[in-house]
Amino acid sequence: MTVIFSNLFSSSLFSFFFTIIAGIIIFVSLVLINQRWVKTINYFFTFTLLPPITFVITKVISNNLALSLGMIGALSIIRFRNPVKSPLELVMYFSLITIGISMGVNYQWSLVLIFSIILVLFSTYFVTSVIKKI
Repeated sequence: MTVIFSNLFSSSLFSFFFTIIAGIIIFVSLVLINQRWVKTINYFFTFTLLPPITFVITKVISNNLALSLGMIGALSIIRFRNPVKSPLELVMYFSLITIGISMGVNYQWSLVLIFSIILVLFSTYFVTSVIKKI
């Protein structure tokens, strides 16, 4: 019993901290591609806290996936009542929420999503910078 609880706790604890790291990685990626809107402490906190919050919500009510997704949807509606400045900002919020949910359910999809986001951000940045030079 102790071994099972220890493995579950260490796995959930690892996933929790990985969601924080994933948010920081995406934040740094946006800063590196010169997205000015993200260069404030408020966005840093948002990118750092949104994935683990959704992860915890998903884990706490994970016996009922529909209930947990409904709860996360309700929380996102509260956040999105504020005006969003750019479409990329909205996509990043949904990406952070999805990272938290997927880390709570299946961490492999979370890794695929994080890699895809970073790949798209940097490839788009480099393509647009090359087009500007032409």
